Amino acid sequence: MSEQIRAGAYRVGDDVKALEIMPTRFKSSNALADAELAKAAFADLDPSFSAKALAGDYGIVVAGVNFGGGGKTIEGPVFALRGAGIQLVIADGFARYFLRNAINNGFPILVCDGISKAVQTGHELSVDLDTATITNLTTGQVLTATPLSATALEILAAGGLVPYAKRKLAQRQAQAA
Repeated sequence: MSEQIRAGAYRVGDDVKALEIMPTRFKSSNALADAELAKAAFADLDPSFSAKALAGDYGIVVAGVNFGGGGKTIEGPVFALRGAGIQLVIADGFARYFLRNAINNGFPILVCDGISKAVQTGHELSVDLDTATITNLTTGQVLTATPLSATALEILAAGGLVPYAKRKLAQRQAQAA
């Protein structure tokens, strides 16, 4: 997978909880489409976020430490961000549940120490997921994130853990035949 992402950044701070990414009132027993969940993305932190993200102003969220924390294992925040057109989240650190939910659902994330101090809302970023290189096109600064593992890149390329597992099982069956 060779993926370059170039988009405007939206910066949030430390300890942004899962329920701040997607407030509880947006949860439903029915599966909602990404476009419907887009309205939930940061609805309480910044009510204008979804409209601006969908308009193309933002494609990358930049955060501090413990992004997506709060002890919730819900996948909705990943779907809300993706539905709003966010292509990538880069943070100083993630809550482990958010990190796993993102990768398992084919949503790219990168850990990059210092990113929250180097990027402001509105900065234009160019990111190479393969090399984990982040270029702030607004300031010229280049940062290196922790590269994703080969397996994580394969899961992302497959579109998530379920398609990845199906592909691996099919390959094993083909080899056994």
